Amino acid sequence: MSGWLLTMLCGLYDGFHLADIRDAVKNNKTSTSREVQTLDISLWRINSLETILTSTECNLHEFIDDIPQIFATDNLKTMSHKEETNGEKTHTLFDKFPMSSVNVSKDNMNEIVTLKSKCEELHTQIERLTKEKEEAFEEIERLKDQILSQSTYCTSLGAVLGNLTWRASRFPQIVDTWLSNFQSKIGEFLSIVNGTFGAFVDTYKSAFPPTSNVEYQFVMGLLGIVTNISASPEGREFLITNSSGTEFVQKLIKLMPELPLAPGTVSLKRLMLMILYNVSMNKTGLQYLLESRVEDTLSHCLDDEASSEEMQLLCLRVLQSVTYDLDKPKYIHNLITTIPIEKIEIMTSAKRSDISNAAKQVVKYLRHSQKITK
Repeated sequence: MSGWLLTMLCGLYDGFHLADIRDAVKNNKTSTSREVQTLDISLWRINSLETILTSTECNLHEFIDDIPQIFATDNLKTMSHKEETNGEKTHTLFDKFPMSSVNVSKDNMNEIVTLKSKCEELHTQIERLTKEKEEAFEEIERLKDQILSQSTYCTSLGAVLGNLTWRASRFPQIVDTWLSNFQSKIGEFLSIVNGTFGAFVDTYKSAFPPTSNVEYQFVMGLLGIVTNISASPEGREFLITNSSGTEFVQKLIKLMPELPLAPGTVSLKRLMLMILYNVSMNKTGLQYLLESRVEDTLSHCLDDEASSEEMQLLCLRVLQSVTYDLDKPKYIHNLITTIPIEKIEIMTSAKRSDISNAAKQVVKYLRHSQKITK
């Protein structure tokens, strides 16, 4: 505030060239009496203004000199300034110096100290939490590695034991012993097979693992055991009457068309078709396969150009078992609609005699069933 006022006053002061006016008056000898009188009045006023400016300039210098002392005091008091008059009181130069812009109160200083202390506490807390988070992440990674290691070990162990049990179950007396003395364990085993097979297909339906993969070996061992269990009359009866067994058979029918074209799926499909064939030899199992529209799965297998001759032969054998003595119009209609007889007749001309003979038997059974329904 003092800066701009001082500049204004000094400019006003410098605007009056007093010496020049005096010289003009002295040199103007031809001026009239009236003009001289007017100039005298002007000179008097200029002298008065000069006095005011000089006094104001002194006050401003004193004010500027006192500023450091004002900032050094704890409490600012109201400052009274001298009043300059030109015949009467004019104005007060300054009344008060503003307190808020130059002083920080003790309360504010205490608040700043408190906030600084809280900030330091929060910073310490953040460092502690950051360290705990890093330690937690390290623990998570360690546990992930541990779980992966345990999972790999369990899968490898399951693959080895599964393949050993698969080979042991080839002997009918071993399966009979299981069914006679360990039916509850066989039920638990079927539940494991049901869940494992579904999870395996869901995981690898888009990209099938190689045959050397331990998970693949594990699943192959499980399906091989079920195949051998269902090879005996007691075994397939247990399979189709057990809840986990029927769910597993349903998954075989549903998931076989979803298997991708890969070398590993051939062996897997072979075991799946063998299980379906064994189940079809049971009266209850045959009814379940027809109700589940097994013909859709068989049709997909026969239409697949990538199917090997062995796959075609297994499909025909399942059809042969399903169509034998079939007398239910509903099932006959579904079969003929899904797998036309003309398609099977084409296969009767196959080079392999076993495929040709199986196709002829299927056509024979379907023709016979058609006659019954007419």
